[in-house]
Amino acid sequence: MLKTKKRLTALLLTVVLVLAAVVPSSESAVYAEESGSYDDLYIEALTNPEEKSLYKTETVRKGTFSIYYTTMPRVDYDDYLYLYNTIPVGDVQFVRYTTMRGAWLEVGDPVCEIDVKVDEARIAELEGDIQKEEDMLSTYAYTCEELLDKYDRLYQKGGSEGELAKLLYDRLKLEYDQEVKDRRELIDGLQSEYDGLRMAQVQTQITATASGYVSYLDSFMKGMTIEPYRFIGVMFRPDAAKIKIEGGSDYLRFGLGAKLVQNDGKVTREADGMVVSSLDTSLPPSLIGKASIFSFGNKLIEFNPQKDVVLKVERVHMENALMVPNKAVYNDSHGDYVLVNVNGQKTRKYVVVGGSNNDDTWIIYGIEEGDSVIIK
Repeated sequence: MLKTKKRLTALLLTVVLVLAAVVPSSESAVYAEESGSYDDLYIEALTNPEEKSLYKTETVRKGTFSIYYTTMPRVDYDDYLYLYNTIPVGDVQFVRYTTMRGAWLEVGDPVCEIDVKVDEARIAELEGDIQKEEDMLSTYAYTCEELLDKYDRLYQKGGSEGELAKLLYDRLKLEYDQEVKDRRELIDGLQSEYDGLRMAQVQTQITATASGYVSYLDSFMKGMTIEPYRFIGVMFRPDAAKIKIEGGSDYLRFGLGAKLVQNDGKVTREADGMVVSSLDTSLPPSLIGKASIFSFGNKLIEFNPQKDVVLKVERVHMENALMVPNKAVYNDSHGDYVLVNVNGQKTRKYVVVGGSNNDDTWIIYGIEEGDSVIIK
């Protein structure tokens, strides 16, 4: 009987020792779960094809980390240029526009096609009038110059006749100079009208008198008459553009760098500038405004004025920052952590986060460059 009891006691002791070896304590279980040595989901993912696609790893890297304040501003153009009909004579009839809103024009580039009708009878009449006036002026000049020469010869003889000749010479010279001037002005006017009509006859386009973007074109029907110096459209110079955020922003301060971005689906354009006015009351009154204003100089010349722009102001800039994808960072009651792949096992490492942008999280402390983090 005694031997039987001893055998039962030994058997119970053996069972206890076996259970102690198989079932860990609660403290050991928590540590094992966090270190990945027990019930490791990552290892399961690698061995289970159905779950494997849910997991991937990313390498901790160093680079430039930035956080931007982003908004859609208003674009104002202060320097407007006007397109108008520069043909002063003839019946200028609209045919069609050769440009469109948002197009860039250089001086002399065509704005629209036109058909100019001139008075052929008036051209013939002007030709006759010009020739008639030239002949009359020539005859008048010849007669006056003959008399002036005669008076000058008498004056050279001296005496009382010479003095009288001097008076007649001076009076005729004044009248002659004024008459020649008046007649020449009349002829020049007729010639200018004639040249204008002749030039208008061959005009087929109205062209830009300045360079810039077309922001507006007036409406014309084909065959409609465009009066001389009639307004046609509006252009603007992008180097005079101001980027404004109405009401301002507390994120902005004078001198802060900014980036303007435009993506029209084909091309992405960028320009660097700075804040030139803000809400900061410590600034001089001339720099304080109800709107935050940005200056980009002439860097907007390549931007399409018909497309929206996005303003990005860098609030955080850090070089050689440790970064991981945002999806790699988790948190619990103890704080932020990442799951690091160490020899095929996931290890939870708590980290200090410096900030996050749309893609990455800046890690100040807790992991090292080259670590492999697990993302689900």
